[in-house]
Amino acid sequence: MVPEYATSVMGREQKHINNKKTKTLMKKLLMLAMALTMSLPLLFTSCSDDDDDDNGGGGSGSSKVSLKVEGQKADFSYIYWNTDPELSHNGKVYYQLEFWSFDFYGGKIPSKMSMFYIGFYADGSESVLPTGTFSNYDLSGALNASQSDPEGLYIEEDESKSGKLIISKDGGNYSITIDPLYILSGDDEAHLTTTPTSLKYTGSCQKLQDRVGITNTAL
Repeated sequence: MVPEYATSVMGREQKHINNKKTKTLMKKLLMLAMALTMSLPLLFTSCSDDDDDDNGGGGSGSSKVSLKVEGQKADFSYIYWNTDPELSHNGKVYYQLEFWSFDFYGGKIPSKMSMFYIGFYADGSESVLPTGTFSNYDLSGALNASQSDPEGLYIEEDESKSGKLIISKDGGNYSITIDPLYILSGDDEAHLTTTPTSLKYTGSCQKLQDRVGITNTAL
């Protein structure tokens, strides 16, 4: 039986963004919400709040991404990529970048968690993350979901103001940049909050199957 709060998470996400493109994200958010509610308190690890006053952004080539939206701060140190064959079409592959505040694919569920994903189409193969500049992409996620607030703060990019997604590679490290990045947040479509920031990440970005031996379709 699907918990009521999990249904609420899915409903709100679908109201903001295309349901088909975010099918994988919905499954993961549902799993996380269920785990947060059903796990015993002893299984949770504590999370401390960061009181930095900046609006986030990863700095110049940071190995993590920090976002601060509506006074809520989240750090993302676990970055993966994957493809969705069901969404790939007309010779274009649908790629997904995943940014997590904890090791969702190998660690304990924390008492507070955040994630966002970036999806985009590109020419290429399912075995290699493409590099280049991409004008069309989707960014969405949730900040600081917890047992007391399982939906967290919903975020998505303001595509009318945000810069292009730029991916480059140097040796074994990837650089992922969106500058500027304008984040929309809130529950009311008519009164969304806009937060200007940037996304600048440099570090590893492992293919999901290589990391955990499972695919998103198995979730």
